[in-house]
Amino acid sequence: MNYRSITIIAASIIIASLILGIFFYAARVNLDTVRVVGYSTNAYEADIIKWSFNLSVLTSLTELEKGYKEINDKLNTFLENWNKLEIETSDFNINPVSVYKNYGEYGKVSGYTLEQRIFLVSDSLDRVEEIAVNPAYFVEKGITFEYSKIEYFSSHLPEIKQQLLAAATIDARERAQEIVEAADSKIKKMRSARAGVFQITEPYSTDVSGYGIHQTSTRNKNIKVTVTAEFVIK
Repeated sequence: MNYRSITIIAASIIIASLILGIFFYAARVNLDTVRVVGYSTNAYEADIIKWSFNLSVLTSLTELEKGYKEINDKLNTFLENWNKLEIETSDFNINPVSVYKNYGEYGKVSGYTLEQRIFLVSDSLDRVEEIAVNPAYFVEKGITFEYSKIEYFSSHLPEIKQQLLAAATIDARERAQEIVEAADSKIKKMRSARAGVFQITEPYSTDVSGYGIHQTSTRNKNIKVTVTAEFVIK
């Protein structure tokens, strides 16, 4: 066996030893850690309400211009009477008028529907909710609302999420400690942590989505999150 062959064999043995050492170290690391899932949930009440609705007018083929005037009159009547209520809003959005064709017999265009979408945002939840649920005040003025919808949000949601993540992390550590104590060990430090998606649902809901949920149809909500954490064992 020449010198070149001996060198190649020696190098191969060294490389093989390094690879085995790396796998052995990785195995030891895995044996010296514990992975758990922490969980936290909290209930909260929204402090912002969003009310959205459409104003609409039907018109014939030859009276489209009249239809624009009618929906503009409806908008002005709404704004005039809304201002009388003196409800503060942080956002008040009026979209342009949309026009849709109406079809009659044999698929022929019989007229038009004009719609204008409006939404407003306020922290006066009780007052806006009362008007949206029972719009008699505006009906008396000749105003009706199409596709009326109320949604609820919280201005404190970022803080609520931070508190929940902290609580879920603490829960994960407590769970890990319970596991390792059964084996007469202790937690040394956290090695890694990964937060799950937030599930914001109505109270007592069991709905869960891999992409997260943000339910806006109820004033009272429940928020849940998990944290997957890995801890090093002493």
